[in-house]
Amino acid sequence: MLPLTMGIMERGVRGLFSREFLTRQRKAKYPRFSTIADSNKQEEKYAMISTLPQLAELQDERVLAGFSEYDYTIRNKVYTTGIRVPRRLFEYDQTGQLRTLVQSLGARVANFPDKLSFALLGSNGICFDKTPMFGNLHDLGNGVLQSNVVNGSMTNDILMNLLSSGATAKDNRDNAVAAMQMDLNNAKRLMFSFEDDRGEPWHEEIEPEGLIIVCPPGAEFFWRTVTEAALIQQTSNVFIKQVSAIITTNRPEPFMDSTGVVRQGTAYLMKTDTPVQPLIFQRFGARMAFDDSVPESDHEMLRALTAVEVQSVMRTGQDISEFTFFNDEFLFGARTHYSVGYGMWTNAVKIVAADAL
Repeated sequence: MLPLTMGIMERGVRGLFSREFLTRQRKAKYPRFSTIADSNKQEEKYAMISTLPQLAELQDERVLAGFSEYDYTIRNKVYTTGIRVPRRLFEYDQTGQLRTLVQSLGARVANFPDKLSFALLGSNGICFDKTPMFGNLHDLGNGVLQSNVVNGSMTNDILMNLLSSGATAKDNRDNAVAAMQMDLNNAKRLMFSFEDDRGEPWHEEIEPEGLIIVCPPGAEFFWRTVTEAALIQQTSNVFIKQVSAIITTNRPEPFMDSTGVVRQGTAYLMKTDTPVQPLIFQRFGARMAFDDSVPESDHEMLRALTAVEVQSVMRTGQDISEFTFFNDEFLFGARTHYSVGYGMWTNAVKIVAADAL
């Protein structure tokens, strides 16, 4: 019966992959701080607009802003993965091993954009203005250098001391929270200070709904205390609800110092309610249109799925594939074109742990 049901089995395998992919995609973190761009070429060139002018009284003629002298190219890269599945596993699988294999593959592919994005965040490569994404050499066109890095107050030692018992535990916790309160205040103040090439504020407003913090797992409790606790040290918390979300990742790259040590005090304040976000996630494929029967909330997840080419070698019977004939195995995998680049440095401030300075 296997040759007669192989088409049904193959569709079932693809269905398992798709369901797991979509489940994981709903939890993906990269869309929270990335502009997602659909690409239909090998590379895309982004001509960042340096500024838009403020309104001014019309005198002789209207003042127009052109494109900046900077451009930024993101080249698509091909990524693949796959598994070799013994044919007998299809014939005799009684323990759900096949389901587990396929679901694991779907999860791995869905989580991969997060891996790429956090790795880029930690690499501190060159952004559109030809300087490091996080640094003090940014220039929006008027020759004035600006920085999007804050020297933080939090250290690994403060966190490590909290693991010990004794009378000092509460004091150490209070010290950690106080350090992060200062770090958040300084990061937000710095973001508010950015100016365009005409000396005008780059950000007209910085609303809590458009702010997120990205931090390592060891610091999550303290950042949540800073932004979610009603009272801190029996005093009303003035920082409550100052950001919309705390995002944590166990990817080490964003929080490493120059020696490769992960610093729990390093974090990022990001402004995400802007057209160009801190990162750009580029994927190959034309932008899809959906009919009215598909909920708008599902559009982005379905676009992410269609950017993945699901591949299989599963033919049997008289039309058996050459690979299966010689190896008695089926192949199942995925292939995609992804790339990640930097968006606007003005929408991200890095808080560098005190012990990483």
